Amino acid sequence: MTTALNLLTERFVEEPEDINSQKDYIAYSKYVHDYSPAIKRLLDLSEDYVPGAERAFKEGKPAVWCQANNFVPALLYSLGVTPVAYGEMGRYSVKEDMLIAEDIYQFPVETCSMVKCVVAQWHKRLKTGTINRILGNSSACEPFNLSWEVMRKHGYDVFNNEVIYRGPTVHGERLEQLVKFTMGQILDVAEWLTGTRAVDEEKLRVEIQRKNRLLGKLRQVLELRRTHPYYMKTLAIILTLNIGLNNYFGKPEEYEKAIDALIIELENTPVSEKDLKTVIPLVWAGGTGQEFGIYEAIDQAGGALLGLRSVPFRLYREDVPPLEALARWIYDNSGAGAGVYARNVLDSEVERLKARGVILYGYIGCSFASVDREMWRRYFHEKGLACINLEGSFQTGAPTGQVLTRIKAFVEMLAA
Repeated sequence: MTTALNLLTERFVEEPEDINSQKDYIAYSKYVHDYSPAIKRLLDLSEDYVPGAERAFKEGKPAVWCQANNFVPALLYSLGVTPVAYGEMGRYSVKEDMLIAEDIYQFPVETCSMVKCVVAQWHKRLKTGTINRILGNSSACEPFNLSWEVMRKHGYDVFNNEVIYRGPTVHGERLEQLVKFTMGQILDVAEWLTGTRAVDEEKLRVEIQRKNRLLGKLRQVLELRRTHPYYMKTLAIILTLNIGLNNYFGKPEEYEKAIDALIIELENTPVSEKDLKTVIPLVWAGGTGQEFGIYEAIDQAGGALLGLRSVPFRLYREDVPPLEALARWIYDNSGAGAGVYARNVLDSEVERLKARGVILYGYIGCSFASVDREMWRRYFHEKGLACINLEGSFQTGAPTGQVLTRIKAFVEMLAA
C-alpha cells in the first residue's frame, strides 16, 4: 500500500465519516483487514470485477451485463461468457448521473435511484467499444424492464427473459410445466449468446458442482463468523456473499481460492470470549446497495451483521440433468410474491443467530419494497424484536448524516 493511501486510511480510522467515495471505502476496508490476506484478496476481486470484465471484453473475452444470479452465472460460465452484474456499476456513479436518466431518457424523478444509476452508466458506455449486450429479467421490476428496452433503442443488444415465479401452492403437473417452460427460456438465452439452441451438459454440470461446493463453503464461513463475529466486517461480508457468491466477481477459480483461504484463517483464529459476550448479532433484510458508509456505521457501533435474507440456502440438484437442475433450483428458491414468504426466511435467520435486531434497507423510489419492509417491521416489533427501516440512495458517495445517525443510535440502543 502506498504511503499516501496509508495516510488516507489511517485518517479514516479516526474519522470514518470523512470517507465520501466507494473507492475509498474499499481501500479503508483493506486497511482494517490487514491481518487477513484472504479478505483483502476478496476485496481486490470485488474492486476489479467490472473494470476487469471490461478489460477482458476488449481483449476478446465475451461478457454480458445481467443480474448475475438465478441460472445465469452457471449457464454463462458454461458457455464461456462472463456475467457482469449491472448493479455493481452504481459505485462508479455520481449524483449528476441521476440527471442523465431524468433529462436524456425522461425517467421520472421518483424512479428508483438504482435504475437511474445503471441507465446513466450504460449511457456513458454507448459506442465506447465495451460490453454491449444486456440480459434482462422481467422478474426484476418495471423500471428495470423499461431501462433495458430504452437501451435497446439506443444500440444495445438486449434479450429479456419472461417472468419466472412459483406460487407457494404450485406443485405437481403445474410445477412440471413451469420447469419445462424455464428450461426453454434457458435455451433461448444460449441461442441468443451463441447462435445455437443447445448447452454443453458436461460444462454445465461442472458449473453446478462448483456452485454447490461454494454454497457449502460459504455456509461454513457463516457458521465460523458466529464465533468470530468481528473478524470479517460488514462491507467485506456483504460483497463476498451478495455479489461474490452469485457470480464469483468474474473469476471463479480465484474466488474459490480466496474462500478456502478465509476458512483456514477463521479456523485457526482463537475464539474471543469477550467478543462473544459483547457482540450484537444483526440480520440484514432488503437491498445491499452502494452506500458503504452504512456498513461502516454498523461496525463502529459494535454491531455484527451475521445474517442476510438474500443468501441462497438450497443446493442445485445433481440427480437430474444439468439443464433441469437450473430450472428446478429457481423454483425451489423462489422469493417472489407476498412479503410473508420472504419474511419466513428472515424469521429463520433471526432464530438461527439469536439476532437482537433486524435492519430493513431499501432504495429511494422503490415503492414496492417499501411496503414489504414496513410489513416486516411491524411483524418483528409485535414479536418484541427491534427493527430499523432505512431508505437510502444507490449512487456513489457517503450516506446522509441522518441515515448514519439513525443506524448508530439503533445499534447503540441494542447494546444498552
